[in-house]
Amino acid sequence: MFGSVIRVLAAAVLLCSAGSVVAAADHKPITLEASQDLYKKHVVPFIAKHCASCHGTEKKPKADLVLATLDPDMKVSSSAGRWALVLDQVVMDEMPPDDKPRPTKAEVEAVVAWIKAEMKRSGKNLERREQVRNGNSVPHRLLFDPKSAAAFDAASRVRRLSPEIYEAFMRDVGKGVNGLGQPFSPVGYTTFADMGSPKIDEPITALLINNALAIVKKQTAFKIESGEFKKIGFVPREFEALIDPGNEPTDEQIHAAIRTQFEKVVKRKPTDEEAGRFLSLMRQNIKDAGRVTGVRYTLAAVFLLPEVVFRSEVGDGKPDALGRVRLAPRELAFALNYALSDRQPPSWLLDEAAKGKLDTNEGVAATVKRMLDDPKFTKPRILRFFREYFEYGKATEVFKDAKAFNGHDARTLIADADRLVEHVLEQDRQVLFELLTTRKAFVAYRTAEDTKKKRIEARKKFEEQKKKDPKKYANKTLKLPGRSIYESYGLDDFPDKQPTDLPGDQRAGLLTHPAWLVAFSKADENDVIHRGKWVRERLLGGVVPDVPITVDAQLPNEPHHTLRKRMRVTEETYCWQCHQYMNRVGYPFESYDHFGRFRKTETILDPEATAKNVDKKGKQLGPVMREVEANAKGGIEFVPDKSLEGDVDGAVAYVEKLAKSEYVEQVFIRHAFRYWMGRNESLGDAKSLQAIHNTYNESDGSMKALIVAMLTSDSFLYRVPSGN
Repeated sequence: MFGSVIRVLAAAVLLCSAGSVVAAADHKPITLEASQDLYKKHVVPFIAKHCASCHGTEKKPKADLVLATLDPDMKVSSSAGRWALVLDQVVMDEMPPDDKPRPTKAEVEAVVAWIKAEMKRSGKNLERREQVRNGNSVPHRLLFDPKSAAAFDAASRVRRLSPEIYEAFMRDVGKGVNGLGQPFSPVGYTTFADMGSPKIDEPITALLINNALAIVKKQTAFKIESGEFKKIGFVPREFEALIDPGNEPTDEQIHAAIRTQFEKVVKRKPTDEEAGRFLSLMRQNIKDAGRVTGVRYTLAAVFLLPEVVFRSEVGDGKPDALGRVRLAPRELAFALNYALSDRQPPSWLLDEAAKGKLDTNEGVAATVKRMLDDPKFTKPRILRFFREYFEYGKATEVFKDAKAFNGHDARTLIADADRLVEHVLEQDRQVLFELLTTRKAFVAYRTAEDTKKKRIEARKKFEEQKKKDPKKYANKTLKLPGRSIYESYGLDDFPDKQPTDLPGDQRAGLLTHPAWLVAFSKADENDVIHRGKWVRERLLGGVVPDVPITVDAQLPNEPHHTLRKRMRVTEETYCWQCHQYMNRVGYPFESYDHFGRFRKTETILDPEATAKNVDKKGKQLGPVMREVEANAKGGIEFVPDKSLEGDVDGAVAYVEKLAKSEYVEQVFIRHAFRYWMGRNESLGDAKSLQAIHNTYNESDGSMKALIVAMLTSDSFLYRVPSGN
């Protein structure tokens, strides 16, 4: 009976996804023979012309990399990782070296196209994951060159809602409805969670339909008592007229119900065409499935309209002289709203769009400033940017043994880091510099006062009991309530004031915050490699490919050696191709242990003392540890900003050096761009990026000014229609 209704609902969602996501066209699968032909035609001559002098076979090749003998069949060899590195170097214009003749654009494009095609054929698509995740493939010097003349190329697109937006939508529209599911999840391989354009598949469709029907069932809940119709809970008057058995709904009443549902769900009235289509659908559904079911399924279909599931950024009007179209007013209202909030746009924002107040950049700027300054307008996406950028929220994902340090509490550390970010944003001056160098910290700020009071009371009670019965309490130790989280920060107790000042020679900003250090650690030791990878990608604008699937990336199990000593295996020729970009920029964080505590020594196993640690019967009594000096010496290489290059010793001087670099600041701007645009930057975004960076500098490092500049940039406001 319900077949036709269900088909209508499923079609509504599937039509939303079909052809709606603007993405690069998938190339047809390439055969091995075709790949080999392309390799011989384009790659072999490229290597001979531009690479052989350094990576040939006649003399010792640089980095021990001989490109001419690197296997072009990635499916049967382990060459994919090295080809990914070649791709990275060529795309970023780091190879050939600056003192060598530059290859032509056509030559580069041919090599890049072959590597991508062969990776896809071999099933080792490292390039796709890395380029989307890191987004640093565009040469930095071109993006921030004032003479850059690349054409604007931000394509029209339709983006799927983020999980946070959909969840907020369900909370608002489906308030009080139990059993609603989350159909969406972030893309795992992107820099930020709200990037990419995932499609809608059948499982997602099923959840969307179930959610819609659950909400509509509550919207139209009723019972019949003693032959009398009674509503259950709040049922809109317009819906009541349709489900009351004693009333035969008129076309006018159906139109009123459809209009009410549109206004609730999509924040607008239906067009005449939509009103007529939904009227016909409801009449047909009532005929096929009965009054109540037909009404409910038709009202549920409103939840499956494209604009409920997707965010449109297509543009409207005639293209300008540059072939661009500006986002339509309603599109822009939603785009501005979702740049800051997860909730649906407030009515005043939609009104401003309808009245033409968003038709000028000045009008958009005024609207963004109003949202930023309005305490009632929720702006969770600003804090979320810093959480996703610094990634300290991953601290909860790292298991720690409570016996090793019972003061550890990852959730509290993350909350402290959040509050520190908010504090810096409240000051809104030199935001990035402050986040990298501040000596301020919040220490269990939500519970510290209460815990301190409980500890004072516990100490007082213990001393009183000790006085009353000295013998009983002579050998007893006071167990204080609450975790000693302050030890993570190197403090002796919870501070009296929040934020508190941390020792200036031990801490500087979020990269020395326990939450960040724990997020980039393992269960029982530091993680120099991933700390270094973060710095290389997030502050130095580099790309480090993922570990090739053919490599077993494990350090030797040598508890008697320091982590630095065990990492010697990463300096072997094959591994060093990637680890040269990570190790030295990660070493300075060896000033801290895996709980984020400052340290001067590293604990390792003492084999000789352990061997001697036996009882009278020769039974082993356990390992004996010893302390050795922690080695926090590292350095920076392979960066355009030569003032950054050189050795460093310890994290504090290291992050201060990074924080002073304009280049690092520009890389930060690039990441902010990706977050708020929901895509990687291209050469066509150069002027927007430069304008955003200039505004940030001129505003003394104001994050509010940066956001206003971002949301009024051409890259945010305009699109190039498909085919242009």
